[in-house]
Amino acid sequence: MVTHLGVTQAEATKNCKGKFGAYISYKALRKYYEDYLDAANRLLDAKTPQKVQELGRVKTACVKSYVQYLVGCLLFGDKSNKHIELIYLTTMDDYVRMRNYSWRGMALAYLYHGLSEVFLPGGKALGESITLVIVINCHF
Repeated sequence: MVTHLGVTQAEATKNCKGKFGAYISYKALRKYYEDYLDAANRLLDAKTPQKVQELGRVKTACVKSYVQYLVGCLLFGDKSNKHIELIYLTTMDDYVRMRNYSWRGMALAYLYHGLSEVFLPGGKALGESITLVIVINCHF
């Protein structure tokens, strides 16, 4: 989070949760997005090189937080519908390469993982996003 969203180490520690990996709540990620969007709007009339550079940094963090939110909500949501895994931030380092990822393959693997958990003892319901897989299969 410190590298990808530009937050302080203290903020990252406060907002990250998880026993088996780093997670952030939808609420916290949405707040980051809104804060960055407000900051970008304030810097739109930047004239000095420092403010122009800051605007670029803020825009990048704003886009990354928004895309992370979408990826977490639409593609790889969890059963709780409250948290997003932060591992997906690392995929956003290079936006040009991001479009070449096998998003259908990742969604299918995620769905299979969810299905395998449903059939374990104590498994109750599928929490992963099957809507995306259905749309992809209907479209292609």
